Amino acid sequence: MYFKLVLEVLGGLALFIFGINRLSSSLQKITSNRLKSVINIVTKRSWSTVLVGMFTTMIIQSSSATSVMTVGFVNAGLMTLRQAIGIVMGANIGTTITAQIVSFKIDILAFPLIIIGFLIHFIAKRRRLKNIGMTIIGLGILFLGMTIMKGALDPLKDNESFKTFLLLFSKNPFYGILAGLGLTVLLQSSSATIGLLIALGSAGLLPIEAAIPILIGDNIGTCSTAIIASIGTTITAKRTAFSHLVFNLFGTVIFILILYVFRLQPYIINFSGNSVPHQIANIHTSFNIITTVVLFPLIGFFEKIVVKIFPGKDVTVHKNALHLDKRLLQAPPLALEQSKKELTRVTKIAHTMLKLSFERLAKRDTNIENKILDRESAIDSITEDIIRYLTRISQKTLGMRLSNQLTNLMHIAYDVERTGDHAESILYLIRVKEDNNMILGQVETGELNQTFDKVDYMFKTLLVGMEDDSLVKLKKCEEIEIQIDAIVKVARTNHLIRLRNEECPPHSGVFFADTILHLERIGDLLYAISRNLIEIKE
Repeated sequence: MYFKLVLEVLGGLALFIFGINRLSSSLQKITSNRLKSVINIVTKRSWSTVLVGMFTTMIIQSSSATSVMTVGFVNAGLMTLRQAIGIVMGANIGTTITAQIVSFKIDILAFPLIIIGFLIHFIAKRRRLKNIGMTIIGLGILFLGMTIMKGALDPLKDNESFKTFLLLFSKNPFYGILAGLGLTVLLQSSSATIGLLIALGSAGLLPIEAAIPILIGDNIGTCSTAIIASIGTTITAKRTAFSHLVFNLFGTVIFILILYVFRLQPYIINFSGNSVPHQIANIHTSFNIITTVVLFPLIGFFEKIVVKIFPGKDVTVHKNALHLDKRLLQAPPLALEQSKKELTRVTKIAHTMLKLSFERLAKRDTNIENKILDRESAIDSITEDIIRYLTRISQKTLGMRLSNQLTNLMHIAYDVERTGDHAESILYLIRVKEDNNMILGQVETGELNQTFDKVDYMFKTLLVGMEDDSLVKLKKCEEIEIQIDAIVKVARTNHLIRLRNEECPPHSGVFFADTILHLERIGDLLYAISRNLIEIKE
């Protein structure tokens, strides 16, 4: 009997967690194109950060996902630590919506939702509709998991030993807090822990007095996901993850004082609902709302605490354009000059990407990989901003000279973005090389380094030409590009000879050939950029 009961409870919990994950991931896909506008809202008013965190979490149904995304935004330099703390506070409130939903009798809705979601997902051709169908399936599976847990636990309501064990948490809240913390860290979902509490409460096994300390511990345990996600990120991103923990620890202290020191627990229970499931959901919501209201004015204090824990400064890559002022759109010549400044900046980022890729070739280091991928994302985002800005300039009245400049700048933007893609591709080739234990000989390594050094020199020459507006440097890029082509031609000939003489393993040879091809293409793109800049000047 008990073996079957355990299997059903675990199976129901697995379905519940799977449903939450499906629901969350599908909703994120539906709303992903809104994330940038959300960031822009955040940067306007400090109080809006809590609302953004709350509504984002209500939409995507996962405070962990919101926290992880926030860590990513801070790591990318898209928002400050103070803004991120506000979002984390709001996420704590938004996540309580799941508990509110499952606290109602939703048994009858599980299968209809799964059927409707399946039909939409199966019949729909458009990706958005398919994601909507998967969202409905996720919600239905979540409800089904809750129903299975409630049914499986029902026979235990006559088991006095089990009831006595659960009552231990009301007699000693410290054990309850530890249980909630451990369970949430294990399941990596605060909603799953609350769902299990509601299932126990619905079966009449868990009194509200025993559930309260567990849900308090649940709020601490949910910080683990963001902390894990912050490994290998910037100092500011680590501060963001740990600010979530510090905030929830302070909230725990506040509620322990309210409930157990000032002995207000009976009054809070009386006002929280008529059934244990509703009481659990309402107290969970109240905990996060009260904690946020009390601690929001102390955001600066939390910021100082985590800065003390993680001292130092970050070198961040801002993923938004810095030089594109909308007010200058009324003066197209000035707006085009600002676009050139932004293109110079993004070219520097692409140059750094390439240098990091070859640094990664020399040593295995995930931090280097993260820096490369952060910069690739920055290049994509900034290029998008530049293209949008240039498009708006094109809508103004322009003469022939300015129109030609605008066209040249458009070409440069696309070419810079492609150099970043090639640098990223080199990183992926390095991963394939390591996964398949490919070994490069000294000769191959030397030829790759020689080609890289020449491309690196071309990057530096181009950047000097861009910054100093130097025709001499820009024209020198053509000479360097010819040298790169010559080096690559010799390297390829030597490589074919090595392959013919079986001096090089074929699969290692593929890595060599593909990497040197990317370097050659970068040289071609840098030459194209220099030609467009020369045309602008001439």
